[in-house]
Amino acid sequence: KGIAALVSIAVSTNVIAAGLVVVLPTWLPYAAVAVSGLAGATYGAKRGFDVVGVFGLAFATGLGGLILRDLLISSNTPNIFTEPLFVIVAFWTAVVGFFFAGLISRFESMMIILDGLAMGLLCALGAGAALYAGLPTSSAIFVGVITAVGGPFLRDVLAGTAPSIVRPGAFIAIPAVVASCVFVVMVQLNLNAGLAQIAAMGVALAMRAGAQWFGLETGSASELSDRVWNFWQRKTRVAAEAPAEQTQPRVTDLETAPQKPIDPSAPPPTSGPQ
Repeated sequence: KGIAALVSIAVSTNVIAAGLVVVLPTWLPYAAVAVSGLAGATYGAKRGFDVVGVFGLAFATGLGGLILRDLLISSNTPNIFTEPLFVIVAFWTAVVGFFFAGLISRFESMMIILDGLAMGLLCALGAGAALYAGLPTSSAIFVGVITAVGGPFLRDVLAGTAPSIVRPGAFIAIPAVVASCVFVVMVQLNLNAGLAQIAAMGVALAMRAGAQWFGLETGSASELSDRVWNFWQRKTRVAAEAPAEQTQPRVTDLETAPQKPIDPSAPPPTSGPQ
């Protein structure tokens, strides 16, 4: 009961702020935007982008996922623009990332933890908004994944590199898929929405940070065409040889019967009348 009471104090009632279905404290979406925007700004600053590039990557990384979410489930102006605080947060994270990219890079482990938590929360925000809009389960999971990985995807596209979510390497899309599934399943089971958001954040953090610390990476596609083709050829050859063996003449009993030893004292057999 004590734990349940503590959770009930930390978890507020359902709040809809700027189109975001929030059950946890309403400042968490801003924190998620701040972490993502800071990662985008640092990414651009370390690669020598100018002020426009750094600010563009910060806005794209911090707000891109939520903008894509609103474009997928609504035909109106993205709800995130109706709440100016999101844009203000993205702006100041761009400023910090532009001037202090080197200092931020020293806290890589902390940034991985924050990134995992932000990813899980974005999955919950995207999937929760989709469920609130009446979309089915599969669509809610898809929207949750897009909300989580949309920012890094737009960042890589603007930076002129292949998106990291489709390249072999660190786990990015896989934690988003699992976290979205966990959140949607828990909500569909009528469990507490706040606990569902916490579970999504925990799953994303565990997979994202665990993969980074243990060196787990996604691999490239495995080519199995030659193996499948060779296996099929062997099966075809064996099937073709089997009927040929069945049509060969069988050895007669006379050929297989044991031969009597020849008696040297016996007269030679006659071949008939001369």
